[in-house]
Amino acid sequence: MRILILSDLHGNTWALQAVLQAAGQVDAILFAGDAVNYGPSPRGVVSWLRRVGAVAVRGNHDHAAAFGGDPKAAPRKAPLANALLEWTRKELRPEDVAYLKSLPLYAVWAADGTRFALVHGSLQDPLYDYRLDPEAGDEALLEAAQTLRAEVVVFGHTHLPFVRRIGGKLFVNPGSAGQPLDGDPRASFAIYEDGEARLERVEYDLKGLLRALEAMPLDPRRKEELRLLYQEAR
Repeated sequence: MRILILSDLHGNTWALQAVLQAAGQVDAILFAGDAVNYGPSPRGVVSWLRRVGAVAVRGNHDHAAAFGGDPKAAPRKAPLANALLEWTRKELRPEDVAYLKSLPLYAVWAADGTRFALVHGSLQDPLYDYRLDPEAGDEALLEAAQTLRAEVVVFGHTHLPFVRRIGGKLFVNPGSAGQPLDGDPRASFAIYEDGEARLERVEYDLKGLLRALEAMPLDPRRKEELRLLYQEAR
């Protein structure tokens, strides 16, 4: 079985299209949350997730867009996230909001005798936990998955990709497909195949994304912040 693992698309259908082309034929799609906010195409991402029947969980930006409130983004990005959230809510259709509300905080899915657990942040704090980045120790990762009966644990939220095997568990953070923050602006994703996961990167139509950003009704200062975020991936 060949599985595409994605997270943190953030309304970026330009990156999504490039990922799908690069990934090729897959048997299933796992999505670790944050379909919306920041990017100019939240409806496009939600429509795609619904159409393909992705196994998906709710991220902090999905939760804020669907239920209201503060997405509690990282402090450096919080003003930008909050500035864009109102626009994102207005863009979403009722059926999009209903889909985001329906997403679970964590999910367990099985295929070919392997169980996959998905959560955006961590089991202890599904929406807002930023601790599980590439620098996290083995103990922190095992604690995050200690009550999950799964061989593969998938999470996102940090936008920092890594794969690590600890004992009988494989931990996968595919990074952010729609808004990388590790200094590499290419879309990040993972492919699971033959019991292993590998990280992949692909260039996408960044110019097309930036043109769409320019058309958004935002303060020029916020547009510049967003442009740099996508270009510098930091």
